[in-house]
Amino acid sequence: MIHKTTLKQYLELFMAGFAMALGILLQACGGDENCTNKCDPEDGLRCHDAQVQACTKQDDGCFDWTLQKDCGASNATCDDTGDSPVCVPNESCTDDIKNQDETDTDCGGSCPPCDTGKQCSLDSDCQSDSCMGGTCSECKPGKFSCLGNTVRQCADDGGAWVMGQDCGMEQKCDPATGACGEIPTVGSSPGENNENVTGEYFKYAHLTKDDGLINYCFVSDVDSFGDLIYVHAVAAPCPDSYDGVQGQIDVYRITIEDSDGDGTPDPEQHPDNPDDTGPIEKRVLTYITSYQAPIGPVHHSEIYATKDKLFFPTMDEDFVEYDMDSGNTTDIVDGSLLGNWGISHVGLDKDNGIWYFSSEAARRVYSYDPQLSAWVPEFNYPDMTGHHMDGMEFVKDPNTGIGYVYVSDMTSDYIGQYAKDSDGNWQQVNLFHYNDSDVESVEGIGFGALNHFWVGGWSAGSIYELGGGNLGQYVRPD
Repeated sequence: MIHKTTLKQYLELFMAGFAMALGILLQACGGDENCTNKCDPEDGLRCHDAQVQACTKQDDGCFDWTLQKDCGASNATCDDTGDSPVCVPNESCTDDIKNQDETDTDCGGSCPPCDTGKQCSLDSDCQSDSCMGGTCSECKPGKFSCLGNTVRQCADDGGAWVMGQDCGMEQKCDPATGACGEIPTVGSSPGENNENVTGEYFKYAHLTKDDGLINYCFVSDVDSFGDLIYVHAVAAPCPDSYDGVQGQIDVYRITIEDSDGDGTPDPEQHPDNPDDTGPIEKRVLTYITSYQAPIGPVHHSEIYATKDKLFFPTMDEDFVEYDMDSGNTTDIVDGSLLGNWGISHVGLDKDNGIWYFSSEAARRVYSYDPQLSAWVPEFNYPDMTGHHMDGMEFVKDPNTGIGYVYVSDMTSDYIGQYAKDSDGNWQQVNLFHYNDSDVESVEGIGFGALNHFWVGGWSAGSIYELGGGNLGQYVRPD
């Protein structure tokens, strides 16, 4: 016979164990009887869209699917046809696999054209536009092209280019005809009533010795790097003539003050600027140093400045690199090929390593490729109402990456903007104009500080600052 007390104890133990088991069960279901697991731990992994997911226990104790790997983040899809889901890269033109409609690995078909020697089916599969016997040839038999300013024609077997006539400095290679033709004159003059003008810009400063410049007789050319202005000029006492006179290169730092007290020094603010109307903020020049560099004569020797180098023509008409620390020079190219005035103006397409040069002897822009040692007369431009060409610069649009050549005449308030189209032909994109009671001399143009152009004022012994308006949209970061 079981004692009553003992039986009671057994019942209590039984009920306690039952309650414990029930509690564990409820906990597994989120603490109440309404908890529903959305997956079974035995399900393991699954693909859901472009994700690998796993069945895992959540904070509430229930089981649900959670992200293990996002295949889409690495341009892949989730594949569950095997033993376990995995990320499989999507087919592309950069996966080092010949797939899709490619004729060779990652090229041809809908991918970029293939290099010479790669497999092909059509001419369009090849960079040379020539598929011969299932292989991309060097070029299309009989086709003409230009290497620098030299005509070349593809051999009959497509295996090589055969060099032809060098078109020199007074003609331009025409890849369509395989002949040397006239250098094109591109664009329009302003017109009698400025009917060909497409945009405007503003003058922000006209700085003289009263603003911190050295007392100059002539300011020949100007360039800029960062917040520094480099001025090629002749200081007083003044010579009887500037012919053959070599100037010095003086360096200034330009800053602006918050003249209107609104808390922001604004380089674009101008009374005529509809996008940033207000008084012009005061410009402050601080003299830094001077270089007695072997630059060419004033009047036609522009500077191109970088962080630690200057580039300019010399008295012997060589175009050189000048190290500002050591004073050493390195020859780049013989500028005498440009004729009587040699190299007068300088611009550089840094991305492609192409120099742009011009001379005061003609309204013409040349390019020079140091890798090919090749000169090309690129284009002529029409009269911009000045006495002669006296300004040229290359500036890449910081927003679109398109590079533009800017040109201007002496005593002109117009700036022409030029760029190559998709066929490699130069076009006048814009003709900018500013209205000012004083038409300044234009003696070289540089670009840089405050995202503006800086110009030499020649016999006024000054420099001045241009920008903003429609012109500013092409040189100022958004």
